[in-house]
Amino acid sequence: MIKKLFSVFVIFMIAVMSSCAQAQDDGTIDPGDKIGSFLIATGVDEELVYMWDLENFVQQGEEEIYSVEIPVGTKMNVSSAIYNTVGSSLDEKWKEHTYKMFINDRPVNLEAFGPIDTTESPVGAMRAWNVVITTTEPGEITVRTEGTVGGEPFGDTTTYIFTTP
Repeated sequence: MIKKLFSVFVIFMIAVMSSCAQAQDDGTIDPGDKIGSFLIATGVDEELVYMWDLENFVQQGEEEIYSVEIPVGTKMNVSSAIYNTVGSSLDEKWKEHTYKMFINDRPVNLEAFGPIDTTESPVGAMRAWNVVITTTEPGEITVRTEGTVGGEPFGDTTTYIFTTP
């Protein structure tokens, strides 16, 4: 009888634990997650390549759909950035903006990644979400963003093609 009760208890605990694990896995991307060979992480400003550093974007037709080739091993920050304009501070704009990001159609938990500040000439101080993609193997990954800044909507889709030199 005790053996049966113990078996029932063990099965019950396994069921409870697996349902908890399933409830926590909502498909949202957090720092350290992998999609295939791609690591989605945070980075340090001096080690990152930002979207605005790249010149070889290819636009697909009239829509905001792009592709870009970058070398394998690049630590690519894939977030759009906000910058100062006359009459507003970077902190004010950051608090007021909205932003959503999806990587291969999975939502990104932006709060878990946090922001990163950088400086870019000629605009000066900029702030982006610290979402960095890197890989050691060639491949493609797609990032879609949408949001508003200063009440103006924006959005785009970019396929990052990591290539070997």
